[in-house]
Amino acid sequence: MARYLLVVTLLLLPIAVNAVAVPIDPGMGSTYTAVGSGPLAPLWNPAGAVDSPGVHGAFVVTLSPKEPLLLAGASIAAANSPTVTWSMYKQGSDQEAWGTFAFPVFAGATAGLGVAYASGTKSGISFHAGVLYRGSQWAFGGSVMHIASGLFGGSLPMELRAGAALFAIPGAALAVNVSLSEGKVLVTIGGEAWLWLVNMRWGLSLVPTGGIDRLGMGIGFNLFSVPIDLALGVSGTSFQPYGSIGISANIPAWW
Repeated sequence: MARYLLVVTLLLLPIAVNAVAVPIDPGMGSTYTAVGSGPLAPLWNPAGAVDSPGVHGAFVVTLSPKEPLLLAGASIAAANSPTVTWSMYKQGSDQEAWGTFAFPVFAGATAGLGVAYASGTKSGISFHAGVLYRGSQWAFGGSVMHIASGLFGGSLPMELRAGAALFAIPGAALAVNVSLSEGKVLVTIGGEAWLWLVNMRWGLSLVPTGGIDRLGMGIGFNLFSVPIDLALGVSGTSFQPYGSIGISANIPAWW
């Protein structure tokens, strides 16, 4: 039995490094504060946007009985320089765009900050900031969104997020996230595990006072070297179905 476990561990070890570094995880709900990375990370934690030298892009579309939700992002990174990221979401007339700088602070720790502009039901200019630490087995992150919106005449509510992730098991990760905005608390748990060439994910968002906010499952895989992410689930107390598809691309630095 011990020999079998050793073989499984050795097979999974090469992919364990990427288990929490996927820029699009639609199957994990909103559990991104400690595990989100790439051009879409600033939507949850600006510190997760630090990336390898090159140009990176990500796009997610979610279809449901409501209007489609679009997430998009692009970033550019160079060695020994901050990663510069643009990211946005749009659903109907509501949209928000973020401009973010993310940079290493010390070994395993990163920070990010930037400015955002929202329009639609609630509009205004605001700032956002976040910190993230990723160790060999644990990750911790925190972020604050919509800072000082009132200074610019905006009506955006401040949102606080905190998250932690455990990826001590090779090829797997377990994450928890807490969000607080306008007096509403949202707790999300999620996880992912590599099964050979497919990354399986799940996420469950709960309102502590009662009710499920979101429940989903997803898979991630490479199609002709292009990372693809798919997810299905339900949202709200009426359990409205939704489906998501995400695509990401990475061009290594040529400079």
